[in-house]
Amino acid sequence: MNELVIFDIDNTLVKGQSQNILLNYLYRKGLIGKIYFLKIYIWFALYNFGIVKNPKRILEYAIKFIGGRKVEEVKNVINEFVKIELKKYFFKEAIKKIEEHKKAGRKILLLSNAIDALTGEIANYLGVDEYIASELEIKDNRYTGKLVGSLAYGENKLEKVKSFLVSRSGLSLDNTWAYADHRSDITLLTSVKHPTVVNPDGGLTMCAEKNKWPIIHFDLKK
Repeated sequence: MNELVIFDIDNTLVKGQSQNILLNYLYRKGLIGKIYFLKIYIWFALYNFGIVKNPKRILEYAIKFIGGRKVEEVKNVINEFVKIELKKYFFKEAIKKIEEHKKAGRKILLLSNAIDALTGEIANYLGVDEYIASELEIKDNRYTGKLVGSLAYGENKLEKVKSFLVSRSGLSLDNTWAYADHRSDITLLTSVKHPTVVNPDGGLTMCAEKNKWPIIHFDLKK
């Protein structure tokens, strides 16, 4: 039977919020304005402190700047960002875990509420074939600045994984690993055979200890 390994991105593979790091990069490059950048930064801060519970409103505002831009143009900018900037934020231990699972013949799936344009480039950088992310709307080969469907967040993550498994014969939650950091990932972690908690927040730490899930801590210095 085939085996699947699910990796969250933010604070699991990458230190911090990948989309926040991207926005900082775009601001420094002069691709977004100061006021626009500050508003999004405040939204992210409120989310990180647990004041904003659902990141959809943040993301809907954050992607407005992408409206009207060609798909290839955005792809090139994000590809450059991942190779030049985001690579500094990858946990080496996390990448090592992915490579170990690959050597064991397991399929890797990146799962994130980040936009698909970013998640896809991260997957390419890591040599991962499969990913689930929040989908950007495209019309006439240009981004509209809108989202399609629900975010890959909270309980929706599990539903999106189940939909993914329907089209992948031999894979099931019964032979799946999952690595995640946030309390919103509890539903997913509870549903897989091998849950692992990475750099957890307080809520997830309590849940992990109660369920006796492995807890690991990644550090950029290691």
